[in-house]
Amino acid sequence: MTKENKQEFFKYVSLNVLGMVALSLYFVVDTIFIGRALGNNGLAALNFAIPLFGVIHATGLMIGVGGAIKYNVFKSQGQQLKANHVFTSTLVFGVVLSLIFMILGLFFHDNMTSLLGARVGHVTFNMTADYVRVILLFSPLYILHNILVAFIRNDGIPAIAMGGLLTSSVANITFDYLFLFVLPLGMFGAAIASSIGALLGLIPLSMFFILKKNTVTLGPFKGAFKFWPLVITLGLSTFLINFSYSAVMSLFNRLLDGLQGTTAVAAYSIIANLSLLSISVFVGVSQGVQPLLTQAYSKNDADKMRHILALASVLIIALSTVIYTMFWFFGDVIISGFNRDHDLALQALAVEGMNIYFIGLFFAGLNILYSVFFSAIERPRFGLFIVLLRGFVIIIPISIILSRLYGVRGVWFSFLLAEALTLLIAYIVYIFKVKASDIFNNRNYVAPEHPYQHSEL
Repeated sequence: MTKENKQEFFKYVSLNVLGMVALSLYFVVDTIFIGRALGNNGLAALNFAIPLFGVIHATGLMIGVGGAIKYNVFKSQGQQLKANHVFTSTLVFGVVLSLIFMILGLFFHDNMTSLLGARVGHVTFNMTADYVRVILLFSPLYILHNILVAFIRNDGIPAIAMGGLLTSSVANITFDYLFLFVLPLGMFGAAIASSIGALLGLIPLSMFFILKKNTVTLGPFKGAFKFWPLVITLGLSTFLINFSYSAVMSLFNRLLDGLQGTTAVAAYSIIANLSLLSISVFVGVSQGVQPLLTQAYSKNDADKMRHILALASVLIIALSTVIYTMFWFFGDVIISGFNRDHDLALQALAVEGMNIYFIGLFFAGLNILYSVFFSAIERPRFGLFIVLLRGFVIIIPISIILSRLYGVRGVWFSFLLAEALTLLIAYIVYIFKVKASDIFNNRNYVAPEHPYQHSEL
């Protein structure tokens, strides 16, 4: 790998990791503020609501990343008109999905709250419903934000994408403090703060369209829907990475609530948000290298693809080591920052859970990288397979079985075992289905020009 390629790699990765960490840091600070302002009930309510926020976020990422991948392929092949048509198609798709979420927020927010696991009649139900209603009504902001970030990153200007994420995070934290402590608006205020942050994050992103280096413009609206199946296919693994996290969180909430009630759910709220911050680093690395992988794939540069994947793998392992070491030595202090009432049971549950749960980060980071890699080279079926394994097929039965055998500790171990088993299978798929294929051995492979030409789609 040349010096220029390495510089390009670290430019994309560092800026994207910074942006993702900034975005996820908001969730951590949000959890701290809610824990301090509203106590254990607030932490539990937030954890019930966050899976829905994750679904909205995952939807925006799915169509954003899916559309941007095909945009990048067309652009690399010199087909700018088709590339612009994909951009228009993605925006229209985002509008349609946003309307569905808004309807749910207007008429079915209580139903959604019950579906998320909050118990009707419990104090956490109304708190969760307040958050759910606002997030659904302002869903267009989150979806548009994710679409623009994906296309800007794939158009070769990751600094602007990072700026949008950073602006959103800083605004979220600022308004969180204002609406939780200065103007005590409770969970409603926390949700409004998130929405304002998403709105302000669109300002630096919009600056992208006036830059001379920008090549993303609107294409024809006619026939925009024809790219939707392709966008879904290419972005589905990205969606499921995030959706599965929300689904598992909702499942763990129900299991823990049944085992030790609100205290266990509150402990998991702390672990889940710290885990989200850690996972965001791996997502940042993976999404950072996605445009580079797609460019190399479009140009049939197998050597560059191999080097990018190897360098990203080493980086993820190194980052996992740093993250786990930090939480091992300072976990007790970190968790105490969330624990307003100095609840000893909450502290003990969260510390033990962190030490077990976070071992799984070593495997989770590589699983995310492989799933993004498969999508980046237009092998979404393999990426989807990996995501389904780690997000549903393995972890759901393991968590249910281990929770019945070992209680709360079994829930913590289920994440570790699911990620380890998934990585083993992901590596086997990579060795036998991708590394040995024509595309990875430069055997006269040409990336498809027509959106439906590829046999994997």
